[in-house]
Amino acid sequence: PPRSTLFPYTTLFRSIKKTEQLKSLSEFKSTSINDTIKLDSIKGIIDDFSYDGPYPDTSLWLDKFVYINRGYPKAPITIGVATFDGLNANGYPYDNFVGANTSSLPADVLTSKPINLNYLPSDSLYLRFFYQPQGFGDNPEPLDSLVLEFKAPRDSVWSSIWGHEGRVLANDNDSSWNRVMIPITDTSFLKKGFQFRFRNYATISGGFDDWHIDYVYLNRNRKASDTVFSDISWVYNGTSLLKNYQAMPWKQYLQSELRTSIPNLIRNNYINLQSLNYNYKITNDTSLATIGTFNGSVNILPFDSNKIYTDCDVSAGCIKTVAITQNVSPFPATLSAPTQFTIKHYYKNTVGDLIAINDTLDVHNEFSNYYAYDDGAAESAVYLNTLNAQLAEKFTLNVGDTLQCVDIYFYPMGSNATLYSFSLNVWNDNGGIPGTAIYTSASVLTPEYDTTGINKFIRYCLDAPLYLSASTFYIGFTQITDQELNVGEDKNNNTMDKVFYNVGSGWENAYSTLSGSLMMRPILGTKAGLVDIDNHTAKNVSSISVYPNPANDIINIQIVSPNPKGSNVQINIYNVMGEKVYEEAPTLNGDNIFPITLPLGLGQGVYFIRITEGENSLTTKFVKIN
Repeated sequence: PPRSTLFPYTTLFRSIKKTEQLKSLSEFKSTSINDTIKLDSIKGIIDDFSYDGPYPDTSLWLDKFVYINRGYPKAPITIGVATFDGLNANGYPYDNFVGANTSSLPADVLTSKPINLNYLPSDSLYLRFFYQPQGFGDNPEPLDSLVLEFKAPRDSVWSSIWGHEGRVLANDNDSSWNRVMIPITDTSFLKKGFQFRFRNYATISGGFDDWHIDYVYLNRNRKASDTVFSDISWVYNGTSLLKNYQAMPWKQYLQSELRTSIPNLIRNNYINLQSLNYNYKITNDTSLATIGTFNGSVNILPFDSNKIYTDCDVSAGCIKTVAITQNVSPFPATLSAPTQFTIKHYYKNTVGDLIAINDTLDVHNEFSNYYAYDDGAAESAVYLNTLNAQLAEKFTLNVGDTLQCVDIYFYPMGSNATLYSFSLNVWNDNGGIPGTAIYTSASVLTPEYDTTGINKFIRYCLDAPLYLSASTFYIGFTQITDQELNVGEDKNNNTMDKVFYNVGSGWENAYSTLSGSLMMRPILGTKAGLVDIDNHTAKNVSSISVYPNPANDIINIQIVSPNPKGSNVQINIYNVMGEKVYEEAPTLNGDNIFPITLPLGLGQGVYFIRITEGENSLTTKFVKIN
């Protein structure tokens, strides 16, 4: 694509997939489990993934590589799916960014525990599941695939049973969920200890090539023509109580920030209209007081696959609570401390409903010390690929407050952003777009990934707290590279009207080209009130200077370190493409000054020096002129 715009990462094109490059991953070796699951006499074995993730139910599955979530799929059969991509169980690329973005290799796997299938072929056993490519994520390409395999007891070989090549999700409706019915008649499988597994082949350098499966169902006495099942479920995560945010600081709370109604989507998988007894309850989780309730009957028509169910815009399946904030007296006028409101939506009296857990939907609204447009989970990423490009997100304070830090989630996808740098910025408002930069970080910062879990933000604290009056402000960064710093994008909330980018010709709004919410959050309040989000904080050596700058063939690096003499440091120099052109591991001496002769043949241009000292690091740049 042109190199002068803000892009969704899903538009990148990877043209060559090498299916012959199969990678043997040790993680695929499932632990030997002796216990065997029995088919329930009525429900058989069923998993609709509607429980809290991010990992599969350990009573049914042996491994945890797939991502159980509610954000990736479009109009799932029931709320929640299992997503297959190129990320491992901790949300990090399987290949640690060292592989080619054009490969198609074994990635995620979902393996059942051993199952007692000691039945006859005449018992008519079928395994049914639904699958969808892409959803709100990245589409799997033709040489990617999703496969199903069976394994007979005491057999070390998995047999290929079914598979499908990658494709793009249809945009005109949500009928792209495909039902698969697999009869199990081979007597080698009809024994105690039978297993099945799903696995995908994908680019394993990030969140690429997404597949989603839903409603895995294994039972007896079934027919290939079984297309209807008795279940009604919520479809997406519930709508926030707030009009403009998913979360906001407690000091900024006003009753006027609350919605007047809460729309949520229900999917009726019966063949006919269902009448439900629908309820909700709103609770102040700090005081444990119930501050709002509703009970009434609603009618839900069957799901129509010819409609588009990306939002609660289809009246046949949309429940809207009745003006919950019309009488706002139960809600406090202001808050005196952090708190959380929870709204529980639930329904009952559905005859024959197969799964009860998907009948309840809890929505938590946190009033802590941060603003969030996103729901905390990334389905994609956006990036700029222009040197010195700027990315900004808009927020508004109801009362004056102090900005302490900015949390950013850099989504691991394709390129290793930790090789590049940015400066943190805060801008004031200039008629609805970013104005003057009122803060720029003193040192150059580096994107980081938390490899211990999924969707973990990195916290970048300002050099000094910045007081902001009740006004509009913008947080963001200026990137010191033309490579992609992929910022996570929540595709379930669209606040791109609050996102702006500048690639050298002035600020532009992202709303016309993108749909989603950036995963950047301002952290406000007092230093003592900072909430630990269990993520890394950007750390730096005390200071670094490079001279002369610009330079010819020799530069001097001076480090002022918080550690005593003798601490080991690593010095790396990168070009703007992120390629390492020089490295050295000296020991700090009395002066902490290191003269470096630049490699012969190093051309003119901008280069980046990264100093790593234990867990601390700092990056700065210099210009070579000859």
